[in-house]
Amino acid sequence: MSISRRSFLLTGAAVAAAAGTGFAASQAGAAPAPQAGPAASPAGDVVGKVTVGYQGWFAAPGDGAPINGWWHWSPDMSKAPAPGANSAKSWPDVSEYTRTYPTAMPDLNGGGKAALFSSWDQQTVDTHFRWMREYGIDTAALQRFNPFGSEGPTRDGMAQKVRQAAEANGRKFYVMYDVTNWNGMREQVKQDWTEKMSAHTSSSAYAHQNGRPVVCVWGFGFSDDARPFGAEECLDVVNWLKAQGCYVIGGVPTHWRTESEDSRPG
Repeated sequence: MSISRRSFLLTGAAVAAAAGTGFAASQAGAAPAPQAGPAASPAGDVVGKVTVGYQGWFAAPGDGAPINGWWHWSPDMSKAPAPGANSAKSWPDVSEYTRTYPTAMPDLNGGGKAALFSSWDQQTVDTHFRWMREYGIDTAALQRFNPFGSEGPTRDGMAQKVRQAAEANGRKFYVMYDVTNWNGMREQVKQDWTEKMSAHTSSSAYAHQNGRPVVCVWGFGFSDDARPFGAEECLDVVNWLKAQGCYVIGGVPTHWRTESEDSRPG
């Protein structure tokens, strides 16, 4: 019986498809086919999408934020940004915000006051998520530093504001823990997720991947004093989050694969 080229190609395609699922087609006397590795995750709220980090950490006195200072705008939070005392890397265009906060900087070239926005104003967050919608940005990773210190109440409020803006603009968000200078993170990440942040997964805007709510932990594996965590405690946090049903993303050093330079060995 002769075999046509078409029959041969169709049979080969079927075997390749079977192998791709991790199952091999068998024939008498044939060597076992190598097993395929885990399949890549399908498109979801993070895979195949454009994601940005969202810090939401700018504030100004009088904005109503619990932190009540020029948070991340000035080297001294109690003093307005001024010439020689300004933490902004570049001056933002504030023309689309309904409320801004005047600084001690000179007037702008156009004659307007040098004012800055506050992340605590819901309209500020709404504007950012509207921009995401208008420019095709799908998801925001809400950065969450140690919430057990003085910044905690403001960060808690920002999570609610981001949730509201994401829901209103059809965008997605997820929590991204940053463990920098967070010495108690091993137990406190678990406590914070259980008592506060996991509640946000009920939102229609909370990002899911492979059917699981997304959480990121940024800062494991760095070889510096701000992140002194060993492999065992890092793995404990990752495994705990996975056990809660989360899809876990890691933010790791540049040279993590070679365990050199900025990467902690092991």
